[in-house]
Amino acid sequence: MEEKREEKKRSDELENVLKILIVLKKLNGWIWIREIARRVNLHHKTVSRILDKYFRPFIEEQRILPFRARLVRLKDNIDEEKFIAYWKIKKLQEIYEKRFK
Repeated sequence: MEEKREEKKRSDELENVLKILIVLKKLNGWIWIREIARRVNLHHKTVSRILDKYFRPFIEEQRILPFRARLVRLKDNIDEEKFIAYWKIKKLQEIYEKRFK
C-alpha cells in the first residue's frame, strides 16, 4: 500500500519567495544562485528549490557546465503584482504588503 506523501511547506517559505523576488527585481540582470542566497541569507539549495518551484515561468536561466553553476534573471516586464497574481496566493500578497511596502 503506497501512501501519498504530502509536500511539507515551511511557514516562512512564502516570505523567502518574496525576498528572492525583491533581490531579482532590484538587480535587473544576471545573478548567480549563490549570490542570491548570500543576499537573502538562505542556503543555495533552498534558493535553487524555491526558484524551481515558484519562479520557473518568470526567469531566464543559463547553466555553466561542467560546474553546474546557474545564472538567473527575471524576464522583462515581470513585477511583484504580476508574480502574485499568477500564483493567486492571498497569503503571499498579505506578507508583501506588510513587510515590503
